[in-house]
Amino acid sequence: MYKTRLFFFIACAVNAFYLILTFIFFYFLDSPLMSINENDYLSFYYAGRNVLEDLPNLYNSSLSPFPFRYLPLSAYFFTPFSILGLELGYFVFQIFNFFLNILIIYLIYKIIQIYNNSYQSSDFNFKLDNFRDIFDKTENEPILHHNAVFLIILPQFMNFFLGQVNILVSVFILSSLFYFLKGNNRNDLIGGFLLGSAILFRPNLIFLLPFLIVLHYNKESRKFFFNFKKSAIRLLGPIVLLLISGIYFLIYPQMLTDFIAVNLTGEYTYTVDGGIEINPSFSLTRIVLIFMQLLGIEVSGFLIFVVISLVILVPIYYFYIQNSSQPIKLINGYFAGLLVVLIAYFDSWPHHLVVLTPFLIFFLLINKNFRYYRMIKYLYYLLAILMVIFWGIFYLTYTFFPFNMGGLILLMLLYYCLILYYVNQAR
Repeated sequence: MYKTRLFFFIACAVNAFYLILTFIFFYFLDSPLMSINENDYLSFYYAGRNVLEDLPNLYNSSLSPFPFRYLPLSAYFFTPFSILGLELGYFVFQIFNFFLNILIIYLIYKIIQIYNNSYQSSDFNFKLDNFRDIFDKTENEPILHHNAVFLIILPQFMNFFLGQVNILVSVFILSSLFYFLKGNNRNDLIGGFLLGSAILFRPNLIFLLPFLIVLHYNKESRKFFFNFKKSAIRLLGPIVLLLISGIYFLIYPQMLTDFIAVNLTGEYTYTVDGGIEINPSFSLTRIVLIFMQLLGIEVSGFLIFVVISLVILVPIYYFYIQNSSQPIKLINGYFAGLLVVLIAYFDSWPHHLVVLTPFLIFFLLINKNFRYYRMIKYLYYLLAILMVIFWGIFYLTYTFFPFNMGGLILLMLLYYCLILYYVNQAR
């Protein structure tokens, strides 16, 4: 246990080092990799100003170095940072993210605690009476180990380095799961609004909504069980927040046009010599679109996105609804939904793995008897390191091979393992 505690505190120091290195680049270096003039945070900074001063141009990509891709309500979150000015606002924003990582670790503990209390098994015997137990009791050593890995994964560095919001999104998602697992209508309502808040910052997380529906299919009787009331309460929060966002688009139709352009058409790639439009995204949709372009085939990016989304979502959801209603079903449902997002959405980046990693941790802690457990574990460590490396390799090879295939292969292997898991559970 001593070595694991030491590993955790080293991981905390590494996470702090990521932040310090980010500050060095942002404030003191004029690097093509990242600088005060070349950072994703600029998108949030200008959005926080525009939502108050120039709302109709919130999604006008010509007014910011990077397009703002998120729903209108999320822009208000960045307004306090924008008011502080670019330099001070960035500092406060990143320090805020750093402490959110601690909250994520606490939420991981709380979710495991709820599952531990509701599902007694000889293979799942953590001792979690309070938060300190993950540091003090040897039974909880795997939790502490995985929390340490979460803090040092390279996508954590990319999230800080690029000034991204994945840590905040992860807090909203984990908080929503925490309330859903607590049960009762009140907690389901709170969980729905928390997940809806995550969708404000990442509209593609709408793929998680089907997994909130309380639906079970019995193969033997060929009948569906559907709990309408519980499903409706869970979905109320996301629907309300989406409807409020829709009001903005009704008032300012150009906002909707611009929003669609940056989110649902696959635009905003990088044109290089020879006219090839590249993008280092490891999503299947992006790779297919680049391949079509190389062949000279004109195709709707939105159509490709819809087709691939259905091809990826339908099989895993079919097996998902055959599982009985248990806490593990919802936890793994989040995992499946996030995996669908990463594979299907146009722009999936290594820093998005910050959101997926806690659910990989849950899977590894809960499903130790899974036949391909070891393969999932290896993929977990490979994703933590290689996704960023593949991203770097892409920039060295895109002139003759403009596809981030390495990242996609790892995700597809993970998807395949999850399908096998659901098939096994459905028997």
